[in-house]
Amino acid sequence: VSQSRYHDDINLQQLATLSKSIGHPARLLILKALAEKGGWIEGEIVGIPDVAPTTVIQHLRELKRVGLIKGRIFGAQCKCGINEEVLSLFQKLWQEMMENIHPPKSTS
Repeated sequence: VSQSRYHDDINLQQLATLSKSIGHPARLLILKALAEKGGWIEGEIVGIPDVAPTTVIQHLRELKRVGLIKGRIFGAQCKCGINEEVLSLFQKLWQEMMENIHPPKSTS
């Protein structure tokens, strides 16, 4: 296996893992709520309408497991925020994948 092929396989695995982690609407709402609060919260967990706090905690833990958020989650309290480095990587990997699937049209 070539180094380039190995690198591509690792990137695809990372992209798949990150994509799966945001595959639930509540997780997208959590990321959105964190962004609206400046990317970081301290104290009570993020409130999501119609989602129980214990469920929000489970979703926060999953987002932390894949690296999209960083910090501490303890009980009904948390000190966490968006991991900009991982979010930027996710955006880059997703953009590369989309360009491979649907390359930009030439203007000639």
